Amino acid sequence: MMKIRRSSLTVPCRRLAAATLSALLLGVVCNATAQTLIPSLERQDHVGDLGRAAREKAVARFDGADADKDGRLSKAEVEGRLTYVAENFDRLDTNHDGYLSWQEFIGHDRWKKE
Repeated sequence: MMKIRRSSLTVPCRRLAAATLSALLLGVVCNATAQTLIPSLERQDHVGDLGRAAREKAVARFDGADADKDGRLSKAEVEGRLTYVAENFDRLDTNHDGYLSWQEFIGHDRWKKE
């Protein structure tokens, strides 16, 4: 019969080691999933369906706010229509040209508007 040796670490040290290992593993998992949170529209499953529905809703919101139909949103166009976008306009306008492109509006470049 095999004997199991108890670790020579004290209980607080074992807890600290376990907590550190858990934090490291969680960091790896979060980092790996952060790159894939935006669903591919080509997927032929429920995740793809959700992505396509979210894209359609984003297109409708973008087009609804684009009063002059120039394919970009000014701060004046979003004020009163899209509260979150208006309040965060300067942060979302990453190239600081005074307008939000489609990519700036949705926050990534994985979904094309057309």
